[in-house]
Amino acid sequence: MFKVKAPETFKASLTIIGHGREQKLNLIYRHLTQDAYTALLQRLAGQEITPAHAILDMVAEWDADVSLDTAGVDEALQQQIGLDAVIITGYAQAIQVARKGN
Repeated sequence: MFKVKAPETFKASLTIIGHGREQKLNLIYRHLTQDAYTALLQRLAGQEITPAHAILDMVAEWDADVSLDTAGVDEALQQQIGLDAVIITGYAQAIQVARKGN
């Protein structure tokens, strides 16, 4: 039977290229409904929330060398310019359903 309800969280691995190196960022995203995801992006676009806040709303865990809290995410975004865009767009790519084969 096809299950419609998605799991609460899902794993993703993002390849980050910058500072002369390629690294994997393994994380666990929170599942957001279509409406919740759209509202989050609208709040981000309207500058009602910061990229760090959006990341904290989307990510449940990560394997970075800084904590997953406001200070840690802010530090990561200061050190890795563009990381916010990679994490936010990575969510959209990781959550989309796709048809496999046949």
